[in-house]
Amino acid sequence: MKLKHLTLNKIVDAAYYCGLDNTPISLIIAAPPGAGKTWSTRSISESDFVMYISGTYSPNEHRKIIKEAAARTRLIINDDLGLTSRWNQAEYYATFAMIADGRIQYTVWRTSHITPINCSMVLCCTFDYYKQNRDKMVEMGLIDRIVPVVLGLSFETRKQYQKYREQTNIRDSAPMPRNPAEPPNPITVKTDLISKKDIDPRLFLNLQRLSQYLTEDETIELIEVSHGEGRYEI
Repeated sequence: MKLKHLTLNKIVDAAYYCGLDNTPISLIIAAPPGAGKTWSTRSISESDFVMYISGTYSPNEHRKIIKEAAARTRLIINDDLGLTSRWNQAEYYATFAMIADGRIQYTVWRTSHITPINCSMVLCCTFDYYKQNRDKMVEMGLIDRIVPVVLGLSFETRKQYQKYREQTNIRDSAPMPRNPAEPPNPITVKTDLISKKDIDPRLFLNLQRLSQYLTEDETIELIEVSHGEGRYEI
């Protein structure tokens, strides 16, 4: 089923606004290659208070660079979890769980450091990666801390992306930056819509906060997506 109202840009921007508004949320976007995950996140990566991570780091180095920027970060984007060594995945998941809980911990010279962190988090991966590693995320308590946005890629959107590419200079591979520097006035929190489903308390809070910056139609679709992994397409 193709989404009618919700887009990846709207989801990422809402996460950014929540971070700026001190109501941080955490979510994971899992979709096939070419669905626009990197496109929607890289285009906001140069905005104020955004930390964009793409590549491989040791778990301790990964935590350290996040900690060092924690004071001025309101949105962490970790693109393409598939780049992470499978030997380090459990440590990465532990890091993400800590961020969702508002703190980051790492070790220097056998000394443990804990730093508060108050920011939204967007993780990106392919659908296949998510399917293969979901059980591990559940086992480590990560999934109940984040909103799962698991989507397919519709034929209509694939053709739309192709048409855009046909009209774009072949040397230009970077997405057009967007910079929503100031959050809009929050729309009413749509608790009544979310309450219609039996939802885990942590997921409920994430959806509540996101709903501030989404329309009613967008909120309904996000609720359905979070409970229908893989049944919806962009």
